[in-house]
Amino acid sequence: MRQLYIDGEWVDSESSAGIDVVSPVSGDVIDTVPQATDRDVAAAVDAARRAQTELEEMTAFERAAVLDEVTDYFEEHEDEIAEGITEEEGKPLHESYEETEYVIESSEDYAHDAIRLFGDVVPSEWRDRFAYTQREPYGPCAVISPWNFPLEIPGGSIYSAVATANPVVFKPAEETPLTAYHIAEAFAQSSLPDGAFNLVTGDGDTGAALVGNRDIRLIAFTGSSAVGQEIAKTAAERNAQCLLELGGKDPIVVLDDADVEHAADSIVSGSNWNAGQVCCGTERVIATEGVHDELVDAIVERTEDLVLGDPFEDGVDVGPMISERIQSKARAHFDEAVERGATVRTGGETDGLFFTPAVLDDVTEEMDVATEETFGPVTPVLTASSYEEAIEIANRSPYGLQAAVFTDSLERAHDAANRIKAGGVFINETNNYWERLLPFGGYGESGSGGRYGSKWHLEAMTQVKSVMMNYGGTE
Repeated sequence: MRQLYIDGEWVDSESSAGIDVVSPVSGDVIDTVPQATDRDVAAAVDAARRAQTELEEMTAFERAAVLDEVTDYFEEHEDEIAEGITEEEGKPLHESYEETEYVIESSEDYAHDAIRLFGDVVPSEWRDRFAYTQREPYGPCAVISPWNFPLEIPGGSIYSAVATANPVVFKPAEETPLTAYHIAEAFAQSSLPDGAFNLVTGDGDTGAALVGNRDIRLIAFTGSSAVGQEIAKTAAERNAQCLLELGGKDPIVVLDDADVEHAADSIVSGSNWNAGQVCCGTERVIATEGVHDELVDAIVERTEDLVLGDPFEDGVDVGPMISERIQSKARAHFDEAVERGATVRTGGETDGLFFTPAVLDDVTEEMDVATEETFGPVTPVLTASSYEEAIEIANRSPYGLQAAVFTDSLERAHDAANRIKAGGVFINETNNYWERLLPFGGYGESGSGGRYGSKWHLEAMTQVKSVMMNYGGTE
């Protein structure tokens, strides 16, 4: 049984209950982590609360130096971390390396940005007044992360929280908690004050205890929209701040004048990266009539070229899905679409946790695969009669995370970027796209409270204080 990391020490949970971590690759139990109790969570939060003053008294440069130390740990242990991600999550090893490399680079970015988080000097309407703003931390921060990017997603929130003097209690997903131990080890060997980073493991009950603790003033959550909305309700009872990055039903719109080969490459990558288990993955393809047939043929050809297999082997493009629970939802969406008239162009077979990448044509908006987050390697194609209808279909969703448009028209590219309601719109690029210096987050049910990434993430972790100095006396 692993331990918890609380107040600078590795400690046993007060309970002997544990959660077995099962590898989707081998089906074996590879480790066991504690099912943290409410008292364990309270101890972690209390440690964070007590560390607040010391963390806040550190200069921005000193906190940035901590992140540099964390980066050094990740660089030294990159192979071990990447192999561990593949073992406990199932993504191909080359994808796990991309995740670790992204985290190494972005942790350096957070360290650099942390010393450039400026306030503003504000012109006063009165003489003899000097007004300015400064950014200050909220206080103890809960970071609750999903299983699909167990290093990258929590990393950004943890780094930005520490950089801005918010002490952290981190609860990773119960499916992939082992990567979190590398994050804890990285902070344990750093100069961060004891209590400023804490790790508790467990299921949804552990997360609920953390969210419900009244000393938690900031909650950074990535996961489903349903759970995010429940977290927001709980936080609202004490007016705690939430940074929520939630689900998506992300569209790619392909117009008649698009480069079909390039669009097909981007769609297949976007639909099947991490076996389709990505919040900003390609969940809908909307093709106008003039390009539809050629596009679908190109998507099918590329999808059939994907190699499904052991994620540790070279040349494998798609590994197993994380669990039967996640796979069954993708299976249900696929089957329901076929029952309602969708055409299977390729794929859709399952073998254990492997799901053969699939392409569905003749999909309509009434089908679950076109409206609900599928989170699997399924590419559903809808047809639009015109550019206008394509934009309307793209916007007919409660979600608005990321979208893409393929066109050779500069006019339509700008128009679509303005009209599609999403946190990110990418022209002639997959919607399963992110860059370290671009803000990441969604509209509607895809998120609220700020943006992930770079300076936007740091700003979301702080609150603004206004300061005014009267240096002219009372005259």
